[in-house]
Amino acid sequence: MIQKKLFLAFFRSGLVGFGGPSTIPLMQKEVVDHYQMMTLTEYSSVIAIGNIFPGPIVTKLAGYIGYELAGILVAVIAIFL
Repeated sequence: MIQKKLFLAFFRSGLVGFGGPSTIPLMQKEVVDHYQMMTLTEYSSVIAIGNIFPGPIVTKLAGYIGYELAGILVAVIAIFL
């Protein structure tokens, strides 16, 4: 069930957000407000950690959120969405 929620959350934000930093608030709306998978404090911490490493922030957010909620397999799937 969590895999379906993650797919819908990342699919919606990716469809509307065109990638890049503009997708961060859309992911927050889905993950924090709509599905309540994380708190705002946890989501803010994920963004801070993601900004430490080079590369696209949205991919790192999706991978970390997938890993925290459902394990390594879902993290890999979330990265490729």
